[in-house]
Amino acid sequence: MSIAHAPAKVIITGEHFVVHGQPALAAAVNLYSTVSVEAGSPGIVEISSTELGVTARFQAGKEGSFIGDGHRMLEPLMLVIEKILDRAGGRGLGLRVRVESEIPVGVGLGSSASTAVSTATAVAGLLGLKLTRDQICELASVQERSIHKKPSGIDALVTTYGGVVLFKLGQPPFHLEPTDDVRIVIGNTGASRSTGDLVSRMGHRIQMGDMDLMRMSDAVGQITLKAFEAYMRRDFHQLGQLMDENHELLRQAGVSTSQLDNLVEAARDAGAFGAKLTGAGGGGCMIALCRPDEGGRVSKAIEAAGGRSYSVAVDRVGVRIG
Repeated sequence: MSIAHAPAKVIITGEHFVVHGQPALAAAVNLYSTVSVEAGSPGIVEISSTELGVTARFQAGKEGSFIGDGHRMLEPLMLVIEKILDRAGGRGLGLRVRVESEIPVGVGLGSSASTAVSTATAVAGLLGLKLTRDQICELASVQERSIHKKPSGIDALVTTYGGVVLFKLGQPPFHLEPTDDVRIVIGNTGASRSTGDLVSRMGHRIQMGDMDLMRMSDAVGQITLKAFEAYMRRDFHQLGQLMDENHELLRQAGVSTSQLDNLVEAARDAGAFGAKLTGAGGGGCMIALCRPDEGGRVSKAIEAAGGRSYSVAVDRVGVRIG
């Protein structure tokens, strides 16, 4: 049996506009997907997801033979597995793949990317296929494109490498040294949404020449560069203020919600350096940056405002075997 774990991710600044060439600052956090893989019936790949409560069986390279009603949700993961079987010359092999995750689905924490990365790593491990981290990112992006239509690639990169990353399309990522001087508290509204649809709508508005959005895009890019500099200086007061500015621009762009705004305000009132939505918006999660000794108070404030809180630390390793 081969087992792999991959972390979740949060966007500190820059979501939405990263797809259009602006930089984004992101971090891997210690919520994990875990995938275990073992040999199965020849030619059959069986995938089960504990979180989704579904199981499906696929015959590689042919029309799937399905169990239950979950195959549509698991088909994108099968695309990753088929790519690895092709690389290993093992199309006739059988696999049993079990997916477990503590990352909420569809709320902006990179659940699909984490699962794709841990699946690619676990399957490759069982087959004895040595993959670089760049190759794992490439394979995970097969699923990401299937689900999110036009992803930037930041989710797969962050969950593969871990740590804190400054990302910009077409440029090598810059990996920052994580610090234990601050805590990230996640607040989940419980409202799921389609990242692909939200990103596509925003992209369409920019392509149609929406001048307000184009100005916002430039402003968010500048915010991210300042956030990068603030993080490097460990100036978390300024980083929090920049997160607040980023949230306000996203709110003006129409991708925040009243639930998200309420959780953001509750976190700020409880003493967070700053807070903002993370991911595509339209529901999902927000994040707050705070001192480690104030994480409990911020978490309680988010819970009192109707959210579910997760106090998390930066994952420094990324995907791992075992």
